[in-house]
Amino acid sequence: MAVTKFQDLGAVIKAVRDSRGIRQDDLAQDLAISRQYLQELEKGRPNLYITRLFRALNTLGITITISYTLSDKTDDHV
Repeated sequence: MAVTKFQDLGAVIKAVRDSRGIRQDDLAQDLAISRQYLQELEKGRPNLYITRLFRALNTLGITITISYTLSDKTDDHV
């Protein structure tokens, strides 16, 4: 999957988290972020850091490609 905007990235994070049965609270705690921040990320809501990152990537013509498997295997790539 090619990721060209932050909304794409949020959708992938949510899909993989859901497929693995991980609760938002648990993932947020593991990542040392608030649940609200994770919710905003999954919804594709822009924040300063993500906006700047994607602006730089787009300006330079860089596309991020993400591969993942919707399972609970530990060797999956996100």
